[in-house]
Amino acid sequence: MPRLSFQDSEVHSATAQSDTLTIRFAAASVQLPDGRQGYLPALSMALQSATWQGALPDCMGRLHGGSLWTGNTRHTTLPLPFTATGVLRLELQFANGTRLSATAHAMDCPWPGEAAFSESLAC
Repeated sequence: MPRLSFQDSEVHSATAQSDTLTIRFAAASVQLPDGRQGYLPALSMALQSATWQGALPDCMGRLHGGSLWTGNTRHTTLPLPFTATGVLRLELQFANGTRLSATAHAMDCPWPGEAAFSESLAC
């Protein structure tokens, strides 16, 4: 199962419509089941029944880190696709100093498929 890593992912935008907070990644850091590391440009996550703190227009660029709590369990990576309900808390720390903290009752992060995956060329 592919895994999303918050650290070193790049966020394109964070937007809100009613009580849904959507995080769109420009380059989501992903590890495939075969161990290959790379990036997906078309990944997004939606948090429903959400409240948040942080200036959404500033929530863009590289992430220094992030965590999702499902109940009392902390996740720094997520299996893809990922769906959860219950008490959820997302915290993202951006390289530009912005912090986004959100609580929600549901979250969906679909797997767009391997076709858009770009393998990392890092040495």
